[in-house]
Amino acid sequence: MNRTGAIALTAAVGLAWSAPARALPTMIRLGYANCAACHISPQGGGPLNIYGRAIDEAQSLRSAEYRPSENRLVKLLSVRGLVQQDLRAVFADQRSWAGHPPGTAVFRPRLMYRNVTDLGKGFRLSAIVTGETKFLPRPPLHYDPPASPSTIVVNTALVHYRASKTLEFAAGSDQLPTGVNVPDLGVFIKSRNRYGYYDSPVQVKAFWGEKRYLVIPFAYAPAGNQPDAGRESGAGTLAEFDLLGKGKTVVGVSVLRGTGVGGTRQMVGGYTRVGFGRWGILAEHDFADRTRDSMTPAFGSFRQQASYAQIFWAMREWLVASAIGERLRVEQPFAEQLTAGKLEIAARLTNQASVGLVARAQRNQLAHIWGKSVTVQVAVKTAQ
Repeated sequence: MNRTGAIALTAAVGLAWSAPARALPTMIRLGYANCAACHISPQGGGPLNIYGRAIDEAQSLRSAEYRPSENRLVKLLSVRGLVQQDLRAVFADQRSWAGHPPGTAVFRPRLMYRNVTDLGKGFRLSAIVTGETKFLPRPPLHYDPPASPSTIVVNTALVHYRASKTLEFAAGSDQLPTGVNVPDLGVFIKSRNRYGYYDSPVQVKAFWGEKRYLVIPFAYAPAGNQPDAGRESGAGTLAEFDLLGKGKTVVGVSVLRGTGVGGTRQMVGGYTRVGFGRWGILAEHDFADRTRDSMTPAFGSFRQQASYAQIFWAMREWLVASAIGERLRVEQPFAEQLTAGKLEIAARLTNQASVGLVARAQRNQLAHIWGKSVTVQVAVKTAQ
């Protein structure tokens, strides 16, 4: 139990800073119910559209009016506005302390290239490719094998078709849709439910929605970086609704069923994104009934529950502080109980540079192990 708890603890504090830097869903407090207003992709992530770039600049410490780059090379590479792309560099320094194993200090840079190419007639391509000096795989569990990481990762490779203003289709490799789209891939609702950094299954999905609602049905199949025991195919749906119609009170549900070589997974969850003034709340809870072929008939299936809650405060438009709590419960025969708390502050200095400071504490309640870490992250990107 001590060894298992230590492995899970080390991975959680390590993954906390491994996510790519991008906008947070804290925009809900300003009436942005989802990502589609500012991002080219309705799922979020990837390059911003023109409106999103203006908002990004206006909310930075510099608080200037957005002006497209006048650099000749940038204009040439954009092919008269048909190609939107940027290059991001993320530098993170993490110091962690735990009773077992001993504390560590890690510095690791990461380089990310993002591209959206407009093909005309409603079609476009999108891609995100990441390079890093070292990879940090999700640790093996009794019921889940680790992902197969690499120093070069294709996070996204999609073909999109915009059928109408309210309907879009996408096919290719990408992360699965999720209700609270926080960038920290080490949180329990992501790292334990195949939403992690190296999880980009092949999938077909649709985005159907207007101002007050959004529905995302999807079907997925294994990608090439998954080990045989971790390959899973399935389908699911996210559906959310803005209760008051002002873009600040979103509630949603998610369902997913997957079948793989090692067993099955049926997951149901609920989530909310609420904003008021400078404050807001992001929360999600899901439970999954899972089976594993290696289990004895006496157990049949086991349940896994994961919870996430974040309260954030925009002290300034460019400076956001958050308090985050998490909880994970896994039933016998793979009993596990983890709780975690995190304090985070993020500052957007310009639309091209941001810094963040994160302090995290996590406890394995069965193994009685505490883990603590402090992370400083700096992210910069090229002009668009």
